[in-house]
Amino acid sequence: MARSIHPVVVGTAGHIDHGKSSLVQALTGIDPDRLKEEKERGLTIDLGFARLKLSDGRLLGLVDVPGHERFVRNMVAGCTGLDLVMLVVAADDSVMPQTIEHLDIVHLLGVRDGIIVMTKIDMVDEVIAEIAEEEIRAAVQGTVLADAPIMRVSSVTGDGILELRDRLEALALKVEPRQSRGPFRMPIQRVFSLPGIGTVVTGIPITGSVRPGTELEVLPIEQTIKVRGIHAYGGKVEEAVAGHSTALSVPDAKTAGVRRGMVCAEAGLFTSGDAVDVELELTPRSPRLRHRDPIRFHTGTVEVRGTLLLLDRDQLEASAKTSVRLELDEHVSCATTDRFLLRLQNPAVTVGGGRVLRVSRTGRYRRKDLGQELEGILAAGDQPEARVHHELEQAGADGRTIDDLAHVLEQTDSDVVDLVDGLEDVELHHRAMRAFLASAVAAGEKELLESVERMLARRPDAASIKRSALRTTRSLPQQLAEFVIERLQERGRVRAGRQGQILFLDRLKPLPSDRQATFDRIIATCEERAFRPPTANELSAAVGAAGDSLLSLLDRAMDEGRIEKVGETFYAAATIRTVLHRIRDNCLAHDEVLDIPELRDGLDTSRKFLIPLLEYVDSLGLTVLRGGVRRLLPSSDLSRELAAERDA
Repeated sequence: MARSIHPVVVGTAGHIDHGKSSLVQALTGIDPDRLKEEKERGLTIDLGFARLKLSDGRLLGLVDVPGHERFVRNMVAGCTGLDLVMLVVAADDSVMPQTIEHLDIVHLLGVRDGIIVMTKIDMVDEVIAEIAEEEIRAAVQGTVLADAPIMRVSSVTGDGILELRDRLEALALKVEPRQSRGPFRMPIQRVFSLPGIGTVVTGIPITGSVRPGTELEVLPIEQTIKVRGIHAYGGKVEEAVAGHSTALSVPDAKTAGVRRGMVCAEAGLFTSGDAVDVELELTPRSPRLRHRDPIRFHTGTVEVRGTLLLLDRDQLEASAKTSVRLELDEHVSCATTDRFLLRLQNPAVTVGGGRVLRVSRTGRYRRKDLGQELEGILAAGDQPEARVHHELEQAGADGRTIDDLAHVLEQTDSDVVDLVDGLEDVELHHRAMRAFLASAVAAGEKELLESVERMLARRPDAASIKRSALRTTRSLPQQLAEFVIERLQERGRVRAGRQGQILFLDRLKPLPSDRQATFDRIIATCEERAFRPPTANELSAAVGAAGDSLLSLLDRAMDEGRIEKVGETFYAAATIRTVLHRIRDNCLAHDEVLDIPELRDGLDTSRKFLIPLLEYVDSLGLTVLRGGVRRLLPSSDLSRELAAERDA
């Protein structure tokens, strides 16, 4: 069934009582007025749907919209997803107010092409028809229908209907169908419940496709629903694709929460907000608009009241084109490049439209800065690579997460990763899934290394610094610092050091001969003192160095793994290794419990040195103080390492 549908949708437009519904019925044999009130009053109130069978057997969808000015919001909802339009103008009335407004609407919403249909030709003579045609041709100048053919028909006598069908079919076959690739997204036009089926939502998918069993997200309420079945044009189908009117059976949806104006979409890709940044174009008939004027925002199938925020001026004249922000009274879900319509709140007239640049949340902003940012988005255009560059330029040293970029581009995380990996001047921190401009990473690396040099200036022999001590600034935030450290580690310039330190290997240059001699005396003194290690003051007296000069060499000795600081004393590394083996052997000899007196006597040390030493060994993960006794952790990495040394 899905293959018998041509994924192009045609809609009507035009003034009330110009014969739109009658035309649809004459073309398809289907009365699009489904409501009892519509049939009683002969007035289209809400959207109507019909299908036209093409000569090759496929079905073409038609959407009939109301023409009364009171129902423009319904008319706009029907224009969502339209590819072609039939602008209907009655020969006896010619161009009327809603003709003009509907013409503006289909032009601003980006309908791609169409046909002008002059109805009721059976009610006028040739002169009147010619006058009407001239007025129509003048009205459509500067719009998408400027060069559209004018077809004369009568839904009563049938004159011109067959010719219109042929012309409509030829035009529909010429239009490139919407892409079924990409994530599924469908603005909801109707929500109703059927016995034995449950909740049904209908609309025209804008992008992507969906099959039964797929989980979707309803935005902006973020409700998850599961598609149980799909119908299109009077029959069950196995797939709904962009470009044809679709009904989704979603029995687990809460009908009280789902309504027209919301969006069914692939979960996790699209966002919602109460601030929409847009590229706005005013109509030639628009009144002057001022900063903070109240407006009505239409996009997809939603209408929301809000406020117009001008960014580079205080007022807009007719035909103006600029980027603006719309602060809305409630959250909406729309996507980049979606078309929108702007109407005033009072009087409710169409004044402009354009395309969405992004959706965000209301908050503090500076008009000038926001205006410049939106101009940058406009300059980036629709190319995803350019948009990524723009986002990263705006982010600076903070970068952007892949999730952030996926929402901006409305793509999956994996697609964005592939895109970013292919950009030469962009770098991706895969562990954190955050992207940065290569220039920002280079600047961050330079700042971090300069910061290390400043922090170790008084200890020139030292090569390590605590990770937590690395200073982060506005130009070197934590996320960038972590990425820079990881890159340096991959290039062999840094490695993890002792106790949360980061060792900068470039600083481990050979010491001058006099410093090397003092360094060697420090190591020798620590080795000689063995299990009764010296303090810094004792080392100072022994080697003839003091202050920063001594501390610098002590840091260097620890960085090279030659000594370890325990409490206020310094052990030779070899001594520490001996202690670890002694403690493990002691524990294994006593059911994994440490016999402290035996250890103390074996090391020929005192409580003064032993208590800090045991606490240090606990910190290494070999032992743990539990229930007043110290126990071996035989499964710890260090215990396994010591066991392997014994076996060797």
